Amino acid sequence: MGLLVFLIVLIGTIAWLMKFLLRKALDIPKVKKKVFSYNHINNAHRNAEWLLRIMTVIAYLFLFYQLMYENFSLNLFLLIMTLLFTAQSFLRAYFEWKASDHPKESILSIAEGVLLIGIVLLIIQFDVLYKLAQ
Repeated sequence: MGLLVFLIVLIGTIAWLMKFLLRKALDIPKVKKKVFSYNHINNAHRNAEWLLRIMTVIAYLFLFYQLMYENFSLNLFLLIMTLLFTAQSFLRAYFEWKASDHPKESILSIAEGVLLIGIVLLIIQFDVLYKLAQ
């Protein structure tokens, strides 16, 4: 359990460090955002994000059923969940790029999504979940 907590803290630290370094290197100003709010760019962004969330929940339910009752790969489940989760980052990046007052913020959103996909691929490649379970 301690190793899992360490892994989560390590991933969070890497994500924070990546954003910090990108902000400094590309001179991206920090935009004030509330912590647990939606921060939609415009109405089209809000509608698209809610549609994506609803489709993601339906996909999660289907994938969870497949994982529990069918012979579905845990690694594939994790990868698909990550892709669905990062789709929201990429959607946010698109709207930040097209309709925001700060289009450079889209670089951070894309980098965050790519980093998460990369970390999950590394976890799958090196069987970290199976090693944690032992």
